[in-house]
Amino acid sequence: MSGSELLGSFDRLIAGGSWVAPLTALVAAFVFGQVIAWTYERTYAGLSYSRGFSHTLVLVCISASILVLAMQFSLLAGLGLFGILSMIRFRTDLKTPRDLVFVMGVACIGVACGVGAILQASLGTGVYASVALYLYTGPFGSRTRFDGVLRFQLPSALEAEPGLTEVMRRHCRQRHLLSTADIAGGTQREHVYQVKFFRDQDRDDLMTSLRSDFEATETRLMLQDATSEY
Repeated sequence: MSGSELLGSFDRLIAGGSWVAPLTALVAAFVFGQVIAWTYERTYAGLSYSRGFSHTLVLVCISASILVLAMQFSLLAGLGLFGILSMIRFRTDLKTPRDLVFVMGVACIGVACGVGAILQASLGTGVYASVALYLYTGPFGSRTRFDGVLRFQLPSALEAEPGLTEVMRRHCRQRHLLSTADIAGGTQREHVYQVKFFRDQDRDDLMTSLRSDFEATETRLMLQDATSEY
């Protein structure tokens, strides 16, 4: 095909308006892919977030849409494109199954955009993002029994057990003594507890009470994040 014939075919394609539907599908895949990627970013709770993976989600969504568009235009062209894509392997391992679920989500939305199911893609994107945000912010799936570990030292000569038990009971919903040990030549006794508080304010109140009422030193509260994945 000569250059003039190719240009004429392109002009007829533009004049016929047949490019509107594919462009709409690709733009929709781009927008919906960004929504899913933004949801992934906002709900990520691991220790090694990758910006490149968020970009990958958007590109996977568009790639799935292109694949379906190619298969609509020509089944052989679509199968050929699919074969080429199957030869490309990801060199970066997914860190969690949740990453794989997000990849599958954007791929499904991209396929929906590719076949022109924009309404279904819109509803799917909204439901997917809403459920992901709900699972991130809500307590679903959490099995954390304690808020953290409390360490403090008391003078060994101080008879603090009855009062200490009362203070811990007042501020802690749950408490579990992990260990006690004599340190500093027997002049100090270190206490280590796992604790779960009634309210966030009880953290500061308990630490203040230990220091003022029991002369506690080296008071440390190490909180754990129930949403982090290691």
